[in-house]
Amino acid sequence: MDMRAEVWSPLQNTAVWLGSWLWGHETTDDLLDALTELGGRPESVDEAPFVDVLAMLRAETAELTAKRGERAEPVVRLALSGPGEPPALPAGSESYHAAIQSSAGAIIVRTNNPTRNLVLIPHIHSSHTAWQVIVEKQQLPAPAWLSPGEADALLAQATSESADLIAATGYSTEALPNPRLTVGTLSDFYDTPGLPQSTPARAAKLFARADRVAAIIETVTDRINDHSLDPQLLRLWRHIRQARMTGVAYALGEFAR
Repeated sequence: MDMRAEVWSPLQNTAVWLGSWLWGHETTDDLLDALTELGGRPESVDEAPFVDVLAMLRAETAELTAKRGERAEPVVRLALSGPGEPPALPAGSESYHAAIQSSAGAIIVRTNNPTRNLVLIPHIHSSHTAWQVIVEKQQLPAPAWLSPGEADALLAQATSESADLIAATGYSTEALPNPRLTVGTLSDFYDTPGLPQSTPARAAKLFARADRVAAIIETVTDRINDHSLDPQLLRLWRHIRQARMTGVAYALGEFAR
């Protein structure tokens, strides 16, 4: 099992960059630079120029992004999935199966037409990321719509409970000379290349907590190569994913102000 794929999501930062660009806070050049750093050169699966994909997204959301200040669903949404948690897409649809096959997840983009959504699926290769765009006309399942505070509290509570369970086992290890340093290094890695300057502080704080918990899980399971604590650690995956999805939704709401 690829632990990093379960606890870290470069698609989180991609979604924030894309949303910030759609709302006019970031330039196209900065967006393309960020996408390249996050997943290699962005391309389209149908070999069309990637700028054509961006032009389509801009056109499909133009009416929505013209309505600043209105309270509505975010224009861009992150959809992550994992064991026991399917992606928030219509079951059995093309977008659902594509998201299942891509370990990275999916980005959902609302369009000017309320009966259509665009689902962006990244297919990651060694040198580039090929983006598949699927038009989804079926109604999407309702997400949790947690506030950043609620998502942060749930993640903090689950982390505390897992820590208590680990402490109860009397767990200790000498496999790493400085596990705290390793956790810090991984946390820094997860944050590269970072978020756009327009990212609201509450979203950035929530992402940072998710990164910290993810780094702890990867340190214990992959760096120390100890899976005896899997039952205590793997229960955190769902809360990490929810924190990342909530942070993206909150950031997009703030971009629209």
